[in-house]
Amino acid sequence: MFIYDLLVDFADWVWGLPMLIWLVGGGIILTIATGGIQFRRLGWILKNTIFSKEGKEADEDGISSYSAVMAALSATIGTGNIIGVAIGIVNGGPGAIFWMWVIGFVAMAIKYSEAVASVKYRERREDGEYNAGPYMYLKKGLKFKTLGQVLAVAFAIALIINLLIAGGVHTGALVDNLDELGVNRWVSSIAAVVLVGIVVYGGVQALVKITDKLVPIMSVIFALGAFTVIILNISNVIPSIVSIFKYAFQPHAAIGGFTGSAVAATIRWGTARGMYSSDAGNGIMAIMHGQSNAKHPVAQGIWGVFEVFFDTIVICTITAVAILSSGQWTTGVDAAVLPIRAFESALGFPGKLIIVVTVVLFAFSTALSFSYFIDSQVKSLTGSVAFGKIVQVMFIGMMLVGGVYGVEKVIILTDVTNALSIFFNMTGLVLMSGMIREETKDFFSDPARLSN
Repeated sequence: MFIYDLLVDFADWVWGLPMLIWLVGGGIILTIATGGIQFRRLGWILKNTIFSKEGKEADEDGISSYSAVMAALSATIGTGNIIGVAIGIVNGGPGAIFWMWVIGFVAMAIKYSEAVASVKYRERREDGEYNAGPYMYLKKGLKFKTLGQVLAVAFAIALIINLLIAGGVHTGALVDNLDELGVNRWVSSIAAVVLVGIVVYGGVQALVKITDKLVPIMSVIFALGAFTVIILNISNVIPSIVSIFKYAFQPHAAIGGFTGSAVAATIRWGTARGMYSSDAGNGIMAIMHGQSNAKHPVAQGIWGVFEVFFDTIVICTITAVAILSSGQWTTGVDAAVLPIRAFESALGFPGKLIIVVTVVLFAFSTALSFSYFIDSQVKSLTGSVAFGKIVQVMFIGMMLVGGVYGVEKVIILTDVTNALSIFFNMTGLVLMSGMIREETKDFFSDPARLSN
């Protein structure tokens, strides 16, 4: 197993300082290129995305911007928003949440840039959908065409492998949680496969019909449960919020079952959670953003900012405050079950049920969106609709394998391929920062837009 051990060592190394530098450094460059759009225009962006009627109607040019971001959120909002936040708190203490927020704002510039580039360089296919995402903008958007071709093909191959394995990973998470309620693994695995198969057969239109409704529902279920936990522990809320800021800049001593954390560990885990929760940098969600009917690249880019804001700043913060206010993080419980313990401590069995149900919904929605992304990516790479469907069948097969048998031994491959996808994608985005700057200036040069 020499090769496997080598991959494990590589994944452990690359997801330490190198990847954090590459992502955060690239995100800062893109923040500068966009003029700090996620800071200077956040209020305007929220007003003109989720709080506006604009961008919510589909037409012959594609699905609406709203539907595109709901489909993206169906894949972005997942176990990382629940278990991932718990991992950050267990390893870095409350201060990790502060650094998660900081990195969340950096990630907004990355997602914005991915969506802008995806819309600018997309191409319409015969089936009416678009070849979009990093493969297209790496191939078409770089001045050094040979480099762009190499990065594009390398990205596409890494992403296809990543998504194939991810199909099993997320189905495994879905089945494991239903197993907590006594549901047979074969039954839940087959049910997930059949449901995903039915939806993906209908293409992007069928996907968004589900995700337009599923994302708000699963978000509301989780948020209501978390707010109930917070209310029942209301006396601990202010001290919990204070601890987030206090321990962002000073070590946290051991308390209860918590072993304590140095500032370096706090920053490391907060940074990792901020990037993992938003999926910023790997370019996957840009495929979905590229399917929108946005007429200007920036008109879709601002929805990328909203995507990260909702995923990291809203959902992850609700999770963090619920966990911290419950006090369960000091008991020494494993991060994987910490959210369940936090909800159970306040709500009993209904609290456990809320976590199980939301994790199942999150995992299903992610597998559902990934099944479309892999089909779209294969079509972009090969130009073959038939080959896209063949790989999609392989994806569904991996879902069944992951659900029934688990995929613990191959999960490491997703860390490797995801790291490679990020490296190829971020390299291209940084090299295209000039284009992103010009598109941003062009969009906001119209005074009528700023008056909305």
